[in-house]
Amino acid sequence: MKRLLLFALAALTLVVPACQFDSSVVICEDGTTPGPVTIPPTLTALTTQLGAPVQTLTYNPGQTNEFISAKGTRVTIPANAFTKNGQPVTGPVELAFREVFSRADMVLSNMPTIANGRLLESAGEVYLRAAKDTAVRMAPGVRLTLQVPTPANASRDSMSLFVGGWGGGTVTPCFEWTLNQDPGSSLRPNASGTSNIISVSSTLYNSGLNWLNCDRFYYDPNPTTTVKVSVPGTNIDPAKNTMVFAVFRTFNGAIRICNFKAPNFFEMPGIPATTAMSIVVIRTVDSKLYYGRQDATAQAGLVVAPTLQETTPAALVDALNQL
Repeated sequence: MKRLLLFALAALTLVVPACQFDSSVVICEDGTTPGPVTIPPTLTALTTQLGAPVQTLTYNPGQTNEFISAKGTRVTIPANAFTKNGQPVTGPVELAFREVFSRADMVLSNMPTIANGRLLESAGEVYLRAAKDTAVRMAPGVRLTLQVPTPANASRDSMSLFVGGWGGGTVTPCFEWTLNQDPGSSLRPNASGTSNIISVSSTLYNSGLNWLNCDRFYYDPNPTTTVKVSVPGTNIDPAKNTMVFAVFRTFNGAIRICNFKAPNFFEMPGIPATTAMSIVVIRTVDSKLYYGRQDATAQAGLVVAPTLQETTPAALVDALNQL
């Protein structure tokens, strides 16, 4: 066995068992060297690498297709569901599918729960789209369904269908959901209340609104306040190198705080006073990754200033999964 280099970082040993590493070299007990720890240089790279993975579903147009995703979403698509340039698709179609259930994945995928400035409580976000060919559309009159399991920490009552238009990996700040306006698409709970069934019409699918969310507006009788966050560092750019999130501790939701006031302040209005939350900051600077967290309760005049520390992608994922 080669001599070990330095002490192992705990989070990464979960990913590379029996390995030790410094900032540039990994050496394992079996003598292998998996290579340096790679830090995503931009927020786009970070969300692509660490966000909800893309699952590929191969659709056969000659029959009804049913898929079960990695986290238990059931996708049902009838036969002859797609067209291309106005003609029925007769060959296999690769569909890209993503699912976001946890608050950690909301942050890592940059998929917050907010609509028209109001907080949302989510029971699952899903994405479904033709993976490679943008000319593929759903045939008129066709409907597909997605049965989305309700997370244990999410409400089973009064959920509605919300829609959004981003694809995977987008990091433009201030994404917001929109309440579904398509009368041909709907959301209803299953009989046991353990999942929500989303019906997607060809009108909604062909509109380009790729993301679907089982949500309800979060209600709190307390007056709202503005949460302010001070982020240390220079050249802060919310579109390129800095994400600030409020992750809520008492319901399944997280919002990106993207109102930026140079050089160092982020702020978000509309947070009910007494709301328990964790403010998390993620920065990519000179091929290094930084993370900070500070728990707080929303109140008037609150300014949160998390301390940032250099981290690794694996350690970041582990930290967010503890929220």
